[in-house]
Amino acid sequence: MIISLNYDAIISKLKGGGLSLFEIEEKIKNKMEQLSGLISREGAAHIIANELGIKVFEDIGEIKIKDAKNGMRNVNLNGKMTINFGIREFKNDKRSGRVGSFVVGDETGTLRVVLWDDSHLSLMKDLHDDYVIRVENGSIKENNGYKEVHLNNNSKLILNPEGVEIKSVMSNGTNGIGRLKSKDIKNLEQNERANIRGTLVQIFEPRFYEICSECGKRIRIEDGGFKCEQHGRVDPKYAFVVNCVLDDGTESIRVACFRESACKLIGASEEEILMIRENPNKFEAVKDSVLGLQIKADGRVNKNAMFDRLEFVANHVEELNPEEVLQEME
Repeated sequence: MIISLNYDAIISKLKGGGLSLFEIEEKIKNKMEQLSGLISREGAAHIIANELGIKVFEDIGEIKIKDAKNGMRNVNLNGKMTINFGIREFKNDKRSGRVGSFVVGDETGTLRVVLWDDSHLSLMKDLHDDYVIRVENGSIKENNGYKEVHLNNNSKLILNPEGVEIKSVMSNGTNGIGRLKSKDIKNLEQNERANIRGTLVQIFEPRFYEICSECGKRIRIEDGGFKCEQHGRVDPKYAFVVNCVLDDGTESIRVACFRESACKLIGASEEEILMIRENPNKFEAVKDSVLGLQIKADGRVNKNAMFDRLEFVANHVEELNPEEVLQEME
């Protein structure tokens, strides 16, 4: 386990709990021997603090994802959802239950959000790619070196909080989540997450849909107006999805790019794409500029039941640089 706190700082906390330096060092030595030398002295000191109920970190408050450190409590953070792992059931010697998880990111990194409480798990059905998520009173843990924020029944999970905007997300794999396996398109399987690379051979006009101006959720037409399940009658905002086709030489696949991924795919801002809704002819110039580009995309594979085919929902897209293209050809 990676411990991100200075050893001397942990010792100082332990001294504050009434232990002498000799007692502390003996406990750390015994703990390291007990664990067969598999942890550092910093790790052993951290475990001792937890066993004695000594807070290594005070209540932290608001942080960026890159600043999350193992052992932090009462953490507040914001992130944009990039990967949804869903809910699974578990059973062990001590208990059974359900656990849900998903990945969020900001401009500084990514981490996994882990949910145990039924009130939080019930919100997962409403999660969609690019939703902004706010966590309040979470606890930071590390699992195989990866950062996670765990929520308990005193924590809050807020979807699309008002006034919170995540303009960019650090690419998957750079902080907290391992890189996705790169696969040929012909070998993709339903429901898996993967990285694909290919030539952009076809791109379609953006499809626009109405969302709530308050929470960003999809809204429906009712009685001549638009209604949000949470906020009632609202004035709509518009979100968008751009579909394209990637071909890697083994096969081709339709790729759906929502919001930020769509912006990166065609090299346009959200405002510029929204202008296409009023003037569709503007898309022709965009289309000509991106066809033939070499693209890589991280995301998940879905089954389109209507057309009986696999499709790819991108969480992150970017153009391959020339060096990467040459490596692919070698």
